[in-house]
Amino acid sequence: MSSGEVKMAGPTHYSYTKSVAFGKTRGCVSAVAVYARSSAKHLGDWSAPTQSCVSDTKAQSTMHHAEILRFRKRTICISVLLMLFISDFLLHQYNTTVIVDDIPPTSELKNHGNGNVTRVLLVSALFPLTKSKHSNDEYNDWLQRFLGPITTDIYFYTTPELENTVRAARGSGLPITINTHYASPFAIPPLRGFEPLYEEMHLQDREKKRHSPELYAVWNGKPWFLDHAVQQSREEKGEVYDYAFWIDAGSFRQEHWYTSWPNPARVEQVWEEGRRLNGVKRKEDLLFFPIQTLPPASARDWMQDKGPLDVDFSEGSFFGGSPASISWWSTAYYAYHNYYLTLGLFVGKDQTLINALFLLFPDRFITVWMYDPIAPAHAGLLPILDQGYLGSCGSEWYYYQFWLAGERTRAEMRELWLGWLRWKEWTWWRER
Repeated sequence: MSSGEVKMAGPTHYSYTKSVAFGKTRGCVSAVAVYARSSAKHLGDWSAPTQSCVSDTKAQSTMHHAEILRFRKRTICISVLLMLFISDFLLHQYNTTVIVDDIPPTSELKNHGNGNVTRVLLVSALFPLTKSKHSNDEYNDWLQRFLGPITTDIYFYTTPELENTVRAARGSGLPITINTHYASPFAIPPLRGFEPLYEEMHLQDREKKRHSPELYAVWNGKPWFLDHAVQQSREEKGEVYDYAFWIDAGSFRQEHWYTSWPNPARVEQVWEEGRRLNGVKRKEDLLFFPIQTLPPASARDWMQDKGPLDVDFSEGSFFGGSPASISWWSTAYYAYHNYYLTLGLFVGKDQTLINALFLLFPDRFITVWMYDPIAPAHAGLLPILDQGYLGSCGSEWYYYQFWLAGERTRAEMRELWLGWLRWKEWTWWRER
């Protein structure tokens, strides 16, 4: 099958058990596991005021009740002390950075074997929505955290009204192409004329109060935007990229040190390892998607004609690969998007359709799963208090940002997160 061809699977051809190949990259998780200190010196006042207005007829039962309350309070205090003791022990046990990585260090990689530098393109978009999950101020702040420090080439879709906002957020002298030809995601070829269908489909959405047909179009426009940006860059500017990635414009929500991101050498490492683990001949056929968790056991019986899989599985905020794999993805995505629409099924949420394509074409995908219980990066550690499954790694949803960064940047991010923890610990005491 050629890279651009999509062969529709039969209605019972694939099931969840077929998708086991998708999880082959789980041994390549790299992370920092650093736990914050918790102090046992301040427990607060667990005792309640003594009540003395008890009648003689109820004295015996009240005394019994008081004993139960005292027992519960002692149990709570002991539990809290034990939890804080364990937390403090783990801090001293694991107070250094722990790095476990199955992929060789970045410096050992020779890009392409001929000295050529791997070229990476980031693609994003910003369209005004009548119903948005976030405020304009939030989007402006996130946009500046993305476009300001990231030096990677960027291709950006937006409206003429928002062009100046996007251009102002871009760092001075940094490369960006802004495409304002589409006033709405409904104007792009694969979604043109779909407004009435999306309005009807909105009634099927279990989250209709939070979503809108316009938002569905933004989500479902991502595969085309990515593929089109790669093609336009080549045809209009002669720019040829080895890898391109879609990234949501609001993906960088906190302070960070990412600049040349994703790191080109790191990207090459991940694809080479993915090719080896998936057993494919051409790494150019592979697409990267982060995942948040695995499907439930009930998904084992999933079949193609059941439609998009509505479970927490994939992340749609970042994905990509080679131009060939991106072209295949766009073709496959809209083939199944239209097919499921003809069946009257809901296709408004891109993640559910992505989930279905994972199960239908498992050998096409590579991933990183932060919660993989057997990944060596965990080293048997458990999340402590407000720290995540791998310690302090920032937002778990955006873990791929750290994972795809270069070694130096990852070290800088560790120091940044550790600084947040130290400051947080100090303010915790000051507020009390």
